Amino acid sequence: MLPPQFKPFRERLYSFDELFEGFAQSNPRSFGRTLDFRIYRQYIAAGAFAPTDYFTALMEAVHDNAIREATQDYLRTASTKAAVAFMGGHDLARDHPIYSKVAFLAWELARRGFLPVSGGGPGAMEATHLGALHQHAARAELQRSVKELGRIPKLPAGLQQIVARNGRIDWALAKEAHAWLLPAVQIRHRIESPGESLAIPTWLYGHEPTTALATRVAKYFQNSVREDRLLSVATHGVIYVEGRAGTLQEIFQDAAQNYYRVLGDFSPMIFFGGRQWTKTLPVIAVLRKLFLPADFRKYVLVTDEADDILGFLVKFGRKETPLQRMVRRRRAER
Repeated sequence: MLPPQFKPFRERLYSFDELFEGFAQSNPRSFGRTLDFRIYRQYIAAGAFAPTDYFTALMEAVHDNAIREATQDYLRTASTKAAVAFMGGHDLARDHPIYSKVAFLAWELARRGFLPVSGGGPGAMEATHLGALHQHAARAELQRSVKELGRIPKLPAGLQQIVARNGRIDWALAKEAHAWLLPAVQIRHRIESPGESLAIPTWLYGHEPTTALATRVAKYFQNSVREDRLLSVATHGVIYVEGRAGTLQEIFQDAAQNYYRVLGDFSPMIFFGGRQWTKTLPVIAVLRKLFLPADFRKYVLVTDEADDILGFLVKFGRKETPLQRMVRRRRAER
């Protein structure tokens, strides 16, 4: 078994500097030496989602609870109160038009005082944090960054094999991951006044690099806990971008919470891309049958236009903070 790489008792969320400690722009092997990757390597060697010894399982659970508490502490002091989550496919290419649309939508939301949140991975998730990072920058600067990232549009294939079950690293894949991550790291260093955003990833998908563009990272071992936290934080709504199975899981988990008012209220569900959600994967027809007609009309939006989403969220105007919602949920669970 590899020596422990993570601290189970934490008092704060991860930062870019902590997770990417050891990353050197000029050294392609340095991705495999970052704290984020070292923890992933240990996670795989210990049995991944099914740890082979009780002590590892216990320490991972302690860590995830500490991250939950640290998230609440962060939300207590966050400069914004309206958290909006973006859910979408991890395989969305950086040069795809939807990637650019998500980035500019997140940019607009951040400039209006919203806190963009995502699962912290590539694709639409990365685009979310790219937009938020440029909150205090001009539109042209964001466009420049989108173009730069688009030169390496797709995540390298085969990253699931980057770490073998015994912990051995495939250094060829690690170098490819370094090359893919490098332009995002360069952009991160270039932005003098980064806009605030929260990433909530998991080491279950640790073969995909955590975004380098979020200001705070709440990374979990247990994906089920992470998914629950992600939806609970999104007090002001969830924007669903083009995705497949993982996004569908999040849609119906969110729908169940809303149907039963698990958190005491209905969190708006916004579907960005009418054809995707009415034809390709027609979830809208199911939700229309599931929800009360009044709830569907008030809380569900299907659109291809970013301006519609901005107007919908600004008009919605929920005043409850992410922390207040999480505390209310904990009380309801007792």
